[in-house]
Amino acid sequence: MIGVLKNRQIYIELRPQCPKCKKEFMLDLKKFLPGRAHSCHACGTVVQFNGQLAEQIQKLIHDLESSIREVHESFVSQKAD
Repeated sequence: MIGVLKNRQIYIELRPQCPKCKKEFMLDLKKFLPGRAHSCHACGTVVQFNGQLAEQIQKLIHDLESSIREVHESFVSQKAD
């Protein structure tokens, strides 16, 4: 699921599976941060996030949000005919 909030921040939700019980869980990519982990609500398994990958994802989200702001500003700055 991908969405853009009113403040032009992007919201991307993944639904990965727990490596132990295979149940899906929701993961907001904004919370996919270096050094963090996620606990499966079904079985309690803790999954550590890959630090390098998390940094890469956060940079991409930041860049995408910047581009979204630019697009929005380009529409706002155009004069109506």
